[in-house]
Amino acid sequence: MQNIVRHINGRLGGNYRKSLIAILLIASFPGIVTGSILFIVSKQQIENELQQVHHNQLKQTVGTIDDQFSFLERSMAHWAFDPQFTGSLRNLDFAYDYKEIHDIYRTLLIMEGSNPLIERVELFLNEPGGIIFTKDMYRSINSHELEAYGRLLEHNRSLFWTDSFMERSAQHQQQAASVSLVHKIPGIGTKPFGALIMVLNKNNVLALIETLTPYNQGTTFLFKEDGGWLFTTTRQNDPTALDQAILAQVLEKEERADTFLLGWEKNNYSVTYGNFTRMGAAWFYASAAPLTSITAPVIFISKWIMYTSTALFLFAVILSWFASRRLYTPVDKLLKTIGGSKDESPGKPVRNEFELIESQWNNLSRESQTLQTRLDRQLPHLREGFLLQLLHGYMYAYSEKELRDRMAHFGREVHNQRYCIVFVQLLGFSKLGGRFSEGDEGLITFAAANMVEELIPNRSIQADVINFHDLSVGLLVSLPHQMPREQFDQEVVQISEEIIACIERILHMQATICISRATDAIKQVPVLFEETKLALSFRRLHAGNQIIDIDKLDESESRYAFDYPFDLEKQVLHAIRIGKEQEAVAFIKVFVTDLSHKSANEAMLKQGTLHLLGSVLHVVLQSGLSIQQIYDSANLYEQLCQIREPDEIVEWFESRVIHPFIRDFSQKQNMQMRQIIEKAVDLLQKQYKTDISLDSCADALKMSPYVLSKTFKEVVGINFIDYLTHIRLEKARELLRDTDLKISEVADEVGYQHSYFNRLFKKQEGVTPSRYREMSRTG
Repeated sequence: MQNIVRHINGRLGGNYRKSLIAILLIASFPGIVTGSILFIVSKQQIENELQQVHHNQLKQTVGTIDDQFSFLERSMAHWAFDPQFTGSLRNLDFAYDYKEIHDIYRTLLIMEGSNPLIERVELFLNEPGGIIFTKDMYRSINSHELEAYGRLLEHNRSLFWTDSFMERSAQHQQQAASVSLVHKIPGIGTKPFGALIMVLNKNNVLALIETLTPYNQGTTFLFKEDGGWLFTTTRQNDPTALDQAILAQVLEKEERADTFLLGWEKNNYSVTYGNFTRMGAAWFYASAAPLTSITAPVIFISKWIMYTSTALFLFAVILSWFASRRLYTPVDKLLKTIGGSKDESPGKPVRNEFELIESQWNNLSRESQTLQTRLDRQLPHLREGFLLQLLHGYMYAYSEKELRDRMAHFGREVHNQRYCIVFVQLLGFSKLGGRFSEGDEGLITFAAANMVEELIPNRSIQADVINFHDLSVGLLVSLPHQMPREQFDQEVVQISEEIIACIERILHMQATICISRATDAIKQVPVLFEETKLALSFRRLHAGNQIIDIDKLDESESRYAFDYPFDLEKQVLHAIRIGKEQEAVAFIKVFVTDLSHKSANEAMLKQGTLHLLGSVLHVVLQSGLSIQQIYDSANLYEQLCQIREPDEIVEWFESRVIHPFIRDFSQKQNMQMRQIIEKAVDLLQKQYKTDISLDSCADALKMSPYVLSKTFKEVVGINFIDYLTHIRLEKARELLRDTDLKISEVADEVGYQHSYFNRLFKKQEGVTPSRYREMSRTG
């Protein structure tokens, strides 16, 4: 109850608390809204503005870079038409024309100094020989370098950019860019015999490219239309993972120029790409500006405002809770007591709190009623469970007083009471036909128990019904101690007769009812229950419905002579030994019928059938089979003791005892006979040349000729003589085909006389042996 009060008090703080929370919420709400709007709206607005600024700035920077590359192209075209680079270079004498060579040095030096983007300028002459001029030297090149420089002269344009030219000068590799500008000489006219090669400075080109990225965390690169790399912002001109991710996104787009957002490693980038034409080839550029790092200060401020407002709001809630606790003390005491006088806080009644108290009180009342209803529903099952334990002796450790207290707890009168057991056994389940099937025993027992429970209230006795779910029902009858013995017996017998009549009328079954002795002690009830169950064995097999009163049971009934049918038992065992299942079942039926007619009661029938079961299991042991494997380690004696009808006993012997044994025994016999026939076949394969016969083979295998002939045909499929003839003729055909033995010699080899062999061979093959030999060798 105190937990409920705390829960209510925690949920409702009253008018003071509500007012204080409302005031502080109004004070904190604008800050939360402002921070949220600033976080959501400003962030998006800044990103859009930043994208536009980045696009405009990039457009201007790209124009500058385009102008720089255009200036290089115009300068290269101008120098290529210099008079020094005409056809006279083909006849240049390196030994005497030193003035012309010096002019070339000077011109190349001027070209290198004309623009900071130029790392160096080379002059390649394919005629005469393979010569490379720089600003301070010239040198001859080997065949491999000549091939690389010669491919420059095969380009379809006079002036062009190339990134496929392999730089061969080791001293310039650190500063040279991967892209070079080439102009073939002479510029127009005849077939070119050389080329001016302008190699760009890597650092200066990198500085120019980096102007496309105004932010430290961004990236910029140039690439060709087919995705090949031209320039990146790294010193080794190697693309980063971000560069590769941007290139992959750009190549997937159909537009040749566009701006889009890219998320990469928890950062957002504004990516802008486009292209410009360089000497007939399209160069593409891509620049990524980091939006996350730029908008981080604004986002931090907006989050700080939002978090601060939220913290202030939480602080206001906590402060209001402590303040209201002090202001709301009277109501708090009332809620804790829930049942004291109605109290009010200053100026305003606490109506809501009292309504909650009333609601909780009603809830507790409903829960109490629900639990009581559930208990009343479960009480019969608890009482039945207690009675089952009592009848089976599981309450032996309890004293008489404890047992009486438990009986009284279940609503029974226990003072001055006498008790007896009435045990009802249903019979004739196997004769119900199609109304019920095997497994419905529990359903029938449930119906019988309900009928008994309906009959009890009409009598003056007090009884508890116990359902054993195995075609048996028990009653623990209690009567006042002052009731005369004659009236007690009369009441019990009358209720027993009503039970029998009701079962026979509704369920169309018979019943045997056993009535135990009476006792004043509850601890004696388990003993009476065992005596009552044992008394069922004294029922007469052909008497139909019976009531057995243990006090009136004639002791002479247990001394009847027992005439056991030994002759029928021998016939049953003989049929089982030879594997005749139907014959064995028929003899068992005759055995049980004869025994039931000769037996005075059920106990004698049980003794006879148990003796027969022992004899059958003895035969099983003699056969060499395992009883545990055949019957799955089942307790056959216990199963047989649970059966009370003669017809059910016969069915049980057939399905649970005879059939499993005959099945396994037949499998064992079939395996043994197959092994014997395999030995017979092996014997024929080895001794077909001799005068072997069915009798001699049977003697060798130690069995009768009749059994051997019958079994041989069942296993092999043909009889003994036909199989022997098949082996001999097969061997004869082999000798006729593969040897030059005479026909008479072949007949001797397969165990036949000459004349009989000719007739038999022609009968089987349709031709004589000699004709068969001719046909096999010619065709």
